[in-house]
Amino acid sequence: MRYELLGPLRLVDEATHTISAPKVETLLAALLIRANQPISTDELLDELWGNEPPKRARAALHVYISHLRKNFVQPAVDGAAIRTHAQGYLLEVDQGSVDVFHLKSLHARGRDTLDRDPESALEAFTAAARLFRGPVLAGIDNGLIVGSFARWAEEARLECLEVIATCSLRLGRHRELIGDLSRWVEEYPLNENLREQLMLALYRAGRRAEALDVFQSARQVLREELGLDPRKTMRRLQFAILSSDAELAIAG
Repeated sequence: MRYELLGPLRLVDEATHTISAPKVETLLAALLIRANQPISTDELLDELWGNEPPKRARAALHVYISHLRKNFVQPAVDGAAIRTHAQGYLLEVDQGSVDVFHLKSLHARGRDTLDRDPESALEAFTAAARLFRGPVLAGIDNGLIVGSFARWAEEARLECLEVIATCSLRLGRHRELIGDLSRWVEEYPLNENLREQLMLALYRAGRRAEALDVFQSARQVLREELGLDPRKTMRRLQFAILSSDAELAIAG
């Protein structure tokens, strides 16, 4: 069984499975996020019900755990198991069967090779970005565990996109990067890193006017949304584009 959290929660073997019961889905998500680590009963109760647990919340939690053990986490099938722990519960699972561990491995590999081998870093971060299937754990109520994980995962994805752009520019692949960067800027309109990378890619592709349009769009969005002007590095890049600074074409 493969457990996938980088999108709507799903379980994959010969087929793809989802969990229709919201509390059971939230419980499995929390256990997977903390895979191979104990989670206290109190933490799980907070994740499932927040500050308003029902009178028989602990009994309900035991029922949900039993449901997971019976239907989705079966040692005889995939080696995974939910263990009762002194503090609460622990989901014991092979790291290779959870997409998050694969993401962390690819991230580590990419960071390790970024300075000396941008081609390998690009390959690792591209593979990491492809693990994301949509909004992380979409449809699951955001308690402390799920909410914190979703924010971390979103930052991890954004790092992937920024590094993909950085490596592609270093490798002179600005033309094929423009389409992706344009979509990413639409997705993250306040991200100045991506906008600067798009400006540079367009300039190196001989599309100076469009590069300057990206700057003007950034200025408008930042002023409307945050009351800010573009940061100094973006203003410097705009000036360099206006003056056709030879430094910008080094990787072209």
